[in-house]
Amino acid sequence: MTNSMFDLISEQDEDRPYFATGGRGRTHAFYTGEEQFRLEMERVYGKKWLPVDHVSRFPEKGSYATLNIGSGSILLLNGDNGIQAYHNYCRHRGYKLVEEPAGKRQSIVCIYHCWVYDRNGKLKSLNGTYLDHFFAKEDNGLIPVRTEVRFGVVFVAFSDEAGDLDEALGEFGRFAEVYDLESLVCAQAKDYPVASNWKLVAHNVNESLHFPTAHKDLHKITDFDDAGTYELRGDIVGAWQVIRSKYNSVSMTGRSDRAPMPKVPPGDLHKINWITILPNLLFGFTADYVMMQWVWPESPGTCTVRHFWLFHPSETAKPDFSHEAVFALWDKANYEDWELCERTHRGLSNPMWSPGQLSLDEEVVSQIDEWVARLTQPGQTAPEQTGAGVTGTGAARS
Repeated sequence: MTNSMFDLISEQDEDRPYFATGGRGRTHAFYTGEEQFRLEMERVYGKKWLPVDHVSRFPEKGSYATLNIGSGSILLLNGDNGIQAYHNYCRHRGYKLVEEPAGKRQSIVCIYHCWVYDRNGKLKSLNGTYLDHFFAKEDNGLIPVRTEVRFGVVFVAFSDEAGDLDEALGEFGRFAEVYDLESLVCAQAKDYPVASNWKLVAHNVNESLHFPTAHKDLHKITDFDDAGTYELRGDIVGAWQVIRSKYNSVSMTGRSDRAPMPKVPPGDLHKINWITILPNLLFGFTADYVMMQWVWPESPGTCTVRHFWLFHPSETAKPDFSHEAVFALWDKANYEDWELCERTHRGLSNPMWSPGQLSLDEEVVSQIDEWVARLTQPGQTAPEQTGAGVTGTGAARS
């Protein structure tokens, strides 16, 4: 019988070097530097598989979503062959085609010179632009981006060097299957601009040490001290946290009549499983809903956070379905978090700042930094005295 997620994933090593010394932050330049950001755009966002959306947001042919990554933009379109990503620019003069975050269109029209593309990215019409024998319409459709779907999550890659997606996802599928991720429905999405380096947001959403001081509503419902980290295979990190006994949902009320998802193990009915697909997608897996939270870098000091709230279709189909209590909690917590991240970014922007000690509760923070550093700074390891160079996310802490 499966009692908890621990029965479904690899054996957890409870004796790790990190616990001997904790971890340590990295340098001012690592968190705020222009060169570090350039390397992240080139070697992380430019060469790794990136999760970008959920299939429930593309219910019909012509459904679309847009996303800005660094200085670029992509357009996700549900065409005749499924969901496909394209560079969100006209092939004529490079005009950005779609600004809206999501919607439905059967044609994509560039309003600069009225070039028209269909839902499969093909150029349909030049609308009067004079081009002679040297132009082939079939060669001037939207530029596609490598696109794959796993467990209901849409992934893109800008490089052939991205590697094997399934290997990168490692044990993520165990969580996706238990929480029926592929079948869930996105009830709401919201974008938040944040004046912070993207890594600081990734840190923030991967530790609950700040809940008692920053999130009174969350702290009332969740126990930051009854928590721990997972040791997971793949480019994923993760932790778990217990929901206090008198509550059954992470929301403003702490209570919900929604039925738990049927495959969630009994030991996880009162837990949040915080699982992050590196570099930038956090899942909050709870028994009655799942949240997805991306952080998308724009510059060394700015990013956009995109937040989804997903529910089981058997619940969203009910006439009295409401997710307002869930949204209210997280929307408030998000604004509390962005202030933390922005003030931290201002502090780390000071060249006189030196790295601080990380606690045992901040192991995933250390592991995110180690993963990014390994990709952007070949040969560099975490400081010897910290033990932060341990591969994986660590073992469970009780």
